Amino acid sequence: MLRLILAVAAGLVLALGGTVLVTKVLAGQADGAPVPASSSLYNYGAR
Repeated sequence: MLRLILAVAAGLVLALGGTVLVTKVLAGQADGAPVPASSSLYNYGAR
């Protein structure tokens, strides 16, 4: 039962983290910066 709770908690953390990351990326591109759509993904991967 404890493993199930931990798995659910980990899933929620990953889902929330992914949502926040995607929201920040989309918000950054929506600010009107003249950059290609893949630039933020490239910059994120290059860090």
